[in-house]
Amino acid sequence: MAILTVPTDAELASFVASYPLAPLRKAKGIEAGTVNTSYALELADGQRWFLRIYEEQDAAGAGREAVVLAHLAAHGVPTPAPLAAEDGASMSSLAGKPAAIFPWVDGDMLCQRAVTEEAAAEVGGALARIHLAGHAPGAALDAGRFDPAHLVERCERVASSSDADARAIAGELRDAAARIAASRRHDVPRGLVHGDLFRDNVLWQAEPAASSSGGCSSIAALLDFESAHDGPFAYDLAVTLLSWSYGSQLETNLGRALVRGYRAVRELEPGDREVLYDEAIFAALRFTITRITDDAIRVGKRWQRFVERREAIERLGRAGFLEALGL
Repeated sequence: MAILTVPTDAELASFVASYPLAPLRKAKGIEAGTVNTSYALELADGQRWFLRIYEEQDAAGAGREAVVLAHLAAHGVPTPAPLAAEDGASMSSLAGKPAAIFPWVDGDMLCQRAVTEEAAAEVGGALARIHLAGHAPGAALDAGRFDPAHLVERCERVASSSDADARAIAGELRDAAARIAASRRHDVPRGLVHGDLFRDNVLWQAEPAASSSGGCSSIAALLDFESAHDGPFAYDLAVTLLSWSYGSQLETNLGRALVRGYRAVRELEPGDREVLYDEAIFAALRFTITRITDDAIRVGKRWQRFVERREAIERLGRAGFLEALGL
């Protein structure tokens, strides 16, 4: 992913000077992500900080996200809150776009082969803490950009995709999204959801015992709340299961561990259980469509994986899916 916004050295130095920080020594763009521009900042006192320039959100949206992150951090969710500038604002402007500085967090991402039952359980517990924290006062979020009705509209872009395989299933995807738009339940437990808790949005910190065996033992930070919105908790759990419990197929030991970790922090209510299968189908459909229509293809994120996962869930059926997860 290219660095979309490239501030001048003078702009960067002035921006850092507006915070209670040492002068900027060096800024290096980070070639990661598909939405925002990121820089690693090295300061004169040796400290490192993380700079995010928001490419899609306006100032109001970015400011709302800053409030949400501070709220979550205050409620025990391991996510770094943005640093306040000298004027007290958590969100500023850089090169004409909203921008914020965050503490630098050292950590590693796990590949699927490295995900253990212990790691899956810890992710489940972290997700549950987001749900328990709820919406930040004064910064409640809406239903987000990717509700079923929006996905139906996006399928027009699938139909004109440069990918012939994607074009071939555009009608089937549109019909599936339309069915969900007409039948999705809204009377189930809901609130603040992350919406994108994939493996590349979790950093792990190795501890001495784990370092000797090459493992990562604890979550250092949850990242990227760009997709956070108001939604069913079952949807968020389903998205997380799709990322952490699937290699070439559903790894039931990981899925059960993730659900077990979640339930240790927040017990699933009857409504969560009743719609988990449906929300898993919707989550797989959502990421199929958005990965066809956004920049994910350019960074090697294959949309076909989510077609395979939806088909695997449908083969299990409602009862079989819940049974596979120990529910």
